[in-house]
Amino acid sequence: MYQTLTPWISLSIAVLVCGFALWKGDRWARFVAAVYLAGWIATPFAQIRDPLSPEWGVMIIDAVVMILLVWASLKARRLWSVFAAACQMMAVASHVVSIIDLRIYIATVVVGLTLLSYGVLVALLVATLSAIRARRVAHEGGLNPRP
Repeated sequence: MYQTLTPWISLSIAVLVCGFALWKGDRWARFVAAVYLAGWIATPFAQIRDPLSPEWGVMIIDAVVMILLVWASLKARRLWSVFAAACQMMAVASHVVSIIDLRIYIATVVVGLTLLSYGVLVALLVATLSAIRARRVAHEGGLNPRP
């Protein structure tokens, strides 16, 4: 599991953003939030304690999340979903690069993965705020909001 304070802070931010998206987001924001949060929760159980071994389990979890985010992006056809899927693709690419070249410091990979995860969370936050705004505009204008 998490051994330092930093992953707990990141997990807390992810839970807050994903919880907000699940509460106030549209259908696609809720889907992405659920998938992303599930990946966050599953990751510590797949981690290996050996810093010199590749993180195959974490890479598989991130790849599954990536596939689902790409699918959601193709279905939702919104810019935020493309950005979220692109950040997740780069995270999977970081795993692949760290497995191919073991000279890369693991701290560099972890920082990169952290920044990319914040990219997905920013996209999710933008999506949720956009859904709230769309609902408010539809309510004020008497139109039906987008699902």
